[in-house]
This record gives sequence, structure tokens and C-alpha cells, in this order.
Amino acid sequence: MENNKAGVDALNEIERSIRYFNENYNKQINIEKYAQSLHISPCWFIRRFKAVVKQTPMQYILSIRLANAKLLLETTSYNVTEISNAVGYDNPLYFSRLFSKHVGIPPSEYKTLHS
Repeated sequence: MENNKAGVDALNEIERSIRYFNENYNKQINIEKYAQSLHISPCWFIRRFKAVVKQTPMQYILSIRLANAKLLLETTSYNVTEISNAVGYDNPLYFSRLFSKHVGIPPSEYKTLHS
């Protein structure tokens, strides 16, 4: 019985963290500090998150950022630097590299193809 409650609490914690990440993806998120703020081990949090979501917390945050970047590239006239800042990256070159690596083309090319 006690074990089941711990499982439910862990699931609630993961759901809360998903909400937090979705609301704050455009800010700097330090997973270790986040877990510590909840008084749980960062390793435990990362393991539980991955078991439930099938991605690490940072992979999940990256996927949110890239999805929002794609949406902004498709629907706004913002340039790559503005979009980089809007989704939580203060270095547009780093953002462009990440975008290219995960999407397959640079954000500027993505914008041209989808506008």
C-alpha cells in the first residue's frame, strides 16, 4: 500500500514538472536546482521522469523549445535571433546548431520553406 502511494506521488510530481516545463521552457531551467527545490534527488527525478515521459527532462524541454520555434518560424516575421530568444536561447548560433541537428535544416531555411 505504501509503495503505491509513493508511485502516485511520483507520477503527480512528474505531471507537475511537465506543467512547469511547458510554462517556463523559454527561461533557463537547471534540472538539478529544480529537483532540489522539490527536495528530491536530481538523479531520482531524472530517472522517474524518463520512465514516465520516455525522454530526459532536458530532452523534453528541447522538444518543447523546438516545437515552439517551428511554430514561430511558420507564423511570425521574427528573425532567427528573436525566435532564439523567445524559446529560451540567448545564443542564436547555438540555437541554430541545435535546430539544424534535430530538424535537419537551419531555422532560416525552415522559415523560407514554411512561410
